[in-house]
Amino acid sequence: MNAIRKRNFVFAAFTGFGLLIAAILILIGGPISEIKTQMFLASVMIASGVSAGFWIRERGKLKVARLIAENPILHIRTATISNISQETAQPEDIENTEMFVSYFGILLDTKIIKFNQDGIRLRAVEIGPDFIVFTYGTEKRMQSTRLLRPPLDPAAMDEISERFRYETGITPTWIS
Repeated sequence: MNAIRKRNFVFAAFTGFGLLIAAILILIGGPISEIKTQMFLASVMIASGVSAGFWIRERGKLKVARLIAENPILHIRTATISNISQETAQPEDIENTEMFVSYFGILLDTKIIKFNQDGIRLRAVEIGPDFIVFTYGTEKRMQSTRLLRPPLDPAAMDEISERFRYETGITPTWIS
């Protein structure tokens, strides 16, 4: 989710910077007479518009990602990636990849799989010894996503199964 947050900030900054440059060109330039200045202003305005479009899209993704992360049924830290420096033998860049599963969808780092929104419904949940399969989609198009998970004790799996049943209305099936 941090990557989505960063992209949202970058697009907002580009949009604001472009609009600031355009405002300065309009205010200082007065009646813009030079063709180069007019072309630069048009380019800045177009770039700001494109950046604003990407910013709006990222805001929507951030909103859905927050909704999923704040209402987890299942939260798994899938991997920890770090770079170890030769000089210090200490991890430098530590990156955690996390998976959140909620009633609203799945958040896997920057990938968002929405369900129970926009006509996409969760249809089935299958739990295996080291994986979970989610089947979701509309009446016309169905998709399945298989996610690997670490082994959990039976009591924790029963609790997760009960939470799926309570929050989504779908009773997970167990695959041996």
